[in-house]
Amino acid sequence: MILGLLQKPGDRVHVQRFPSDIGAAQRVTVELGGVMTHLMNVEGLALRRPKSRREKRQRRFTLLDMEFLQRVIARELRVNLTTSEVFLIGRTYSPVILAEEILTPNKSTLTTYYKREGGKKKILHAYYYSAGHPFINIDRVLDTYDRVFCIDTNTGVNRRGQTIAVTTAIWGKGKRLGDVASHMQSDATLQVIDKDPAPGNAELHGIAKVFSHLNHNAPQFLEGRIAIITDTEYDRIKAWNQRTETFYNDHNLPVGVDIFYATSDSGSDEFMANKMMRACDTLSTQKLREELAK
Repeated sequence: MILGLLQKPGDRVHVQRFPSDIGAAQRVTVELGGVMTHLMNVEGLALRRPKSRREKRQRRFTLLDMEFLQRVIARELRVNLTTSEVFLIGRTYSPVILAEEILTPNKSTLTTYYKREGGKKKILHAYYYSAGHPFINIDRVLDTYDRVFCIDTNTGVNRRGQTIAVTTAIWGKGKRLGDVASHMQSDATLQVIDKDPAPGNAELHGIAKVFSHLNHNAPQFLEGRIAIITDTEYDRIKAWNQRTETFYNDHNLPVGVDIFYATSDSGSDEFMANKMMRACDTLSTQKLREELAK
């Protein structure tokens, strides 16, 4: 009965069983190795070809951390590789022996990374999910939003000693094609140039500038659920999404807006979030060079 709820005929499923003597816990953390995905070009932003098989790539890992409202006993983790959905099977901890069921996390955190020399992690991307079954692929999560914004800011000092900040925003809607491919249709690109920006994190200032501009000039792009991809403040993003820490100028993130982290350094030929961030970084760098040369 449970199996029929988790997969359809033909779905590819990875099953991880837990030791029979595992104890009860309110938090379950699982690390999966060999994460793979396929990516189609962001329209108009094809930046480089995927690595050839002869090029060495560090093995990707995904760390999935699930939190529950009460203690549970985990028996089996099922990752549907076709739909990207993750299901934990087990039972609620109780003196009464309960039947196994599909356990629904109250919160989930997913981080994809590779290991550098010395064991240090290079974070490719991360997202924080509210109540519900998480997804193993960040691109699948982005598909659930009405619009996805990727925003990046680069800064430099010109010959007159002015600090110039160039913010590039690309936004659009993701679409899943087949079992493993994703495609992003970009609506528009916006660049904001700021001279001597306010003190503080220029990346956050740039995000605020973009949304202020759209609010006044194109509010239709701010309708529905919004995902913002950024490459700054990785350690603070979870608190922003949980609204336990203010995002900008003592304001929490608006309802319906969530922050995702992605780096532009790696993963741009594998994951949509990383490809968009690389595109934003490239466009900001080009425009900044033009501004500094004036």
